[in-house]
Amino acid sequence: MRSPLWRPTAALIAGAGLLALAASACGGGSKSSAPGTTGATTTTPTTTAPAKSRRGGQMKLNMSATDVDFTDPSLAYGSISWQIEYATALKLYNYPDKPAPEGSRILPEAATGFPVISKDGKTYTITVKSGYKFSNGKPVTAANFAFAINRALNPRMQSPAAAFIGNIVGAQDVLNKKAKTASGVIVNGNKITIKLTQPDGGMLAKLGMPFFQAIPTTMPVNPRGVNAYPSAGPYYISSREIGRQIIVKRNTHYTGPRPANVDSFLITVNTNIDQSLLQVKADQVAYDMGGLPPTSPSALAAQFGVNRMRFFVNPLVETDYVALNTARSAFSDVDRRKAANYAIDRAAMLRVRGAYSGSRTDQILPPGMGGFRDEEIYPKTADPAKGKQMLGGSCPTVNIWSANSPIGQSQAQVLKANLDKVGCKSNVRLFQGFQVYTAAGSKGAAYDAAIVGWNQDYPDPYDFLDVLLNGNNIHESNNNNLAYFNNAQVNKELAAANKLTGDARYKAYGNLDIDITRNHAPWASFDNRNQRDFISASTGGYLFQPANASADLNTFYVK
Repeated sequence: MRSPLWRPTAALIAGAGLLALAASACGGGSKSSAPGTTGATTTTPTTTAPAKSRRGGQMKLNMSATDVDFTDPSLAYGSISWQIEYATALKLYNYPDKPAPEGSRILPEAATGFPVISKDGKTYTITVKSGYKFSNGKPVTAANFAFAINRALNPRMQSPAAAFIGNIVGAQDVLNKKAKTASGVIVNGNKITIKLTQPDGGMLAKLGMPFFQAIPTTMPVNPRGVNAYPSAGPYYISSREIGRQIIVKRNTHYTGPRPANVDSFLITVNTNIDQSLLQVKADQVAYDMGGLPPTSPSALAAQFGVNRMRFFVNPLVETDYVALNTARSAFSDVDRRKAANYAIDRAAMLRVRGAYSGSRTDQILPPGMGGFRDEEIYPKTADPAKGKQMLGGSCPTVNIWSANSPIGQSQAQVLKANLDKVGCKSNVRLFQGFQVYTAAGSKGAAYDAAIVGWNQDYPDPYDFLDVLLNGNNIHESNNNNLAYFNNAQVNKELAAANKLTGDARYKAYGNLDIDITRNHAPWASFDNRNQRDFISASTGGYLFQPANASADLNTFYVK
């Protein structure tokens, strides 16, 4: 998911994590923190929910320095988008409103149980519960989930979800405009059958992504997205004014077990992050979904402690990185990309985020992701001499794209200074929040280096290496492969790794992580981030939902 997204992690949006969004079920080593930063080491549960939460009222939230990328479930891929959709979506399989480890375990939601899987692993049969209703009162059926899959495959949508379901029988025919629906998605009464071209051990987790929630079968195909629509989870998006506000209301027809304490959320977007912090301190706003000013965490920790009262720190399974656009001349050459990896000061890039921000990295896979193993491939601090050597005296002007948040601006200046030291002149262009992902995701975009991030969608290395670096996933818009890296041999090896299971799968992807980083260098990765949240005095029910890597809106309540 873009960090924060994107789900990819809107990685630079006011310091919040994006792009994407399931908690890790796999172990992994951790890298050393940069000077001046601290990881979340407390074992205190990150929740303030009492035994019985109060219901009712409107809660005001801010979303500093950004708007969401989309609210349309076929297009939304930012972490904040998915934070909202976790409250609104009804999925076949979902993660419970609980802290880790329970909140990391996917369970049946609209499905009556886990799928019945054929012996060859290629056919999933799922029975849909009766009784769930959309916010407009209409019943949810198996057809609503089938429609979500086929809408995401529709080439007019240019949905990033297509990269996850291309192995459904007939999916390629839809993508290639040879069919309107995938022949491998079959509805029979309250049952939905999904046939695959090959076994996919991640299929259950994929069905737990917001892309594939129940949506009305009348929802139009619109590549610009539908802003407000009926949904069947505890809440629904009542309205969205792009660039101004989003209103989320309780679904009065919802009778499921998930919590829904607040009547409605009024989310003001593109707020000023410093002013927003003052509003939360003054109890005028409950919480800023966009994050915190980088100078604030140290003082907040000193005043409130960490994971005790109002200030919370939680590690993400996430990587922030500079995508080096291999489709343009500046970084079409691998030695120039390696030069950027030696030039970047990872400690400085992380230090911009302030205290409790995370740890440095130079790899694609983050700690906590299956297959990760720590290798020292590039230096944790800049090595300009080596960078100059790798450049060989030649460096075109580099166009740097970043978010316009305080962190995004500062990191862009750090990268610019780093490239200047190795002889590369550079220009910086800033975008409002998630817009950097939308702009960079258009094929042919005129940037050479984009400062972005990615938070896992679900705990499998496919979600990083294949989704972000397989050249076969590149299309005209909404791209996740922001390096536009397309290497035939690597594509082949990624496909082979995805056929494996268990330890062999993790080993193959771990080897690819190291090989791609060392020998192809499409990214200059620099940190694995923590999520830092601060809530107002009258806000209760804080819970860090590990599968979504964000605060759970459903459990919030007004004291």
